[in-house]
Amino acid sequence: MDIRARILAKARILGASLSGVSSLDSLLGSPSHQVYGELHWTLSAESVLVLGLEHPENEPELDWWDDRDGGTPGNRQLVNIAKDLKQWLQEEFGFNVHPLPYHVEKGGLFLKDAAILGGIGTLGSNNLVITKEFGPRVRFRALLIDVNLKPKAPIDFTPCQACDNPCRSACPQDAFANGFYSRISCNKQMEADERGKDVFKQPDDKLPKPRIKYCRACELSCPVGK
Repeated sequence: MDIRARILAKARILGASLSGVSSLDSLLGSPSHQVYGELHWTLSAESVLVLGLEHPENEPELDWWDDRDGGTPGNRQLVNIAKDLKQWLQEEFGFNVHPLPYHVEKGGLFLKDAAILGGIGTLGSNNLVITKEFGPRVRFRALLIDVNLKPKAPIDFTPCQACDNPCRSACPQDAFANGFYSRISCNKQMEADERGKDVFKQPDDKLPKPRIKYCRACELSCPVGK
């Protein structure tokens, strides 16, 4: 088993549902990064390791935003997986590894681009990464590594071509009314979700906490991976 395959296998052992590797040069040439501009932290890295965690419909709490570090329980799981994987990569291979934050403006990268270039999935009609295994019900984190891990090509996967796109009609803000994704319309729903946040207690809470349940209509209506 080559090094890349060993790393991807270890990511699964540590709890990732999916994992993939992309070249940093390829990622920086992707449309999102071309628009955003130069990211200075990337200068010594060569590979991007992407971790995916399934967020199934029957575990909605993974995606509920709270006031704790990491934002959601699912993201905190990904942070811990990335932390454990960094330690293993350093001990096993001596690599320099840099786990990235989620938000681009805080030093992250465009995770959808990274996941697609890493062979995890493809861009769907709902503007989300569609994976063969779980459809769009996956969340991502990434790590930079200072070694060329020889990534494979993106996968040949086109599930939306033969689909009637229930994701588009499911949107409560009609964000696909013009035939393409409208971030402005989607943001309106997110703002409504934030205004309507719930306060309740989870098993690990001492007191009830406010939580935001952001809309997932487009991803939960997708038939891929069900």
